Amino acid sequence: MLPKIEFQQDCWPEVYASRQNRSILTWPVIGVEKHNGTLCLVVGKERVKGLIPIEETGIKEGSNERTTTSRLMNFVGQEISFIVLSTDKKNNIFIASRSKASEKIASQNKLEPGQVRTAIARRILKRPQPDGTYVDTGVLVELEGIETILPISEISHGWVDEIESLIKPGDTFDVKILEIKNNKPFISVKALYDNPWPECAERYKKGGIYRGTVSNTVFYGVFVTLEPGVSVLCNHPKAGTLNRGDQVMVALTYISPEEKKAKGIIARVIRRN
Repeated sequence: MLPKIEFQQDCWPEVYASRQNRSILTWPVIGVEKHNGTLCLVVGKERVKGLIPIEETGIKEGSNERTTTSRLMNFVGQEISFIVLSTDKKNNIFIASRSKASEKIASQNKLEPGQVRTAIARRILKRPQPDGTYVDTGVLVELEGIETILPISEISHGWVDEIESLIKPGDTFDVKILEIKNNKPFISVKALYDNPWPECAERYKKGGIYRGTVSNTVFYGVFVTLEPGVSVLCNHPKAGTLNRGDQVMVALTYISPEEKKAKGIIARVIRRN
């Protein structure tokens, strides 16, 4: 039996339309390469390749080429919007601008405090520590053509240690616009949900033992979620290791509504994921 033949769709008409009418296209990023000595994001669709030079990406260049390349690589696998600047049908490529597409989208969408909009996670932001390790500080997101930062403190009412346990580059999710300063939106995810603190301190008492789900494991302990926004930091159990999704019983040793923190000891493993 002959294999099924998949016919390729000709996407050049939409490329030409974008070049002529400044219409916005959205394609996946398939790589990073140099073109005439300039680093570019590579977008691709149906064997047609588009190049977005670094100065047209809207991505801030790093202190050296290696850092800049790393920042561009964060976009590989994600979809981005762009406007075609020029075409080269003979070589099956075109040159495009993400920045101009972002400017057009931003001009068409008026952002105001209180609105709920959809954001796209682009890159996890980290800060180096004196010991050579890195800690997560937030997420660089794209919101209606505008890039802004979602601070780690605005992701959840509970403790967040590793952002990628909740949000990964390329994810889309709703955010609430808290305010706008200098045309930059300040956004929050946790503002979309009721704050369980300090009310939860009435439901959970020091010395009590409660059922929870392991939400994260780090070198200094295990985070167990009792309810959305309420996490307990526990020491690693002496017997065995725990993984995300495991069901456990936690004995609370400390709870502070003011700090929005709780600590405990894993008393029993109920079920492993």
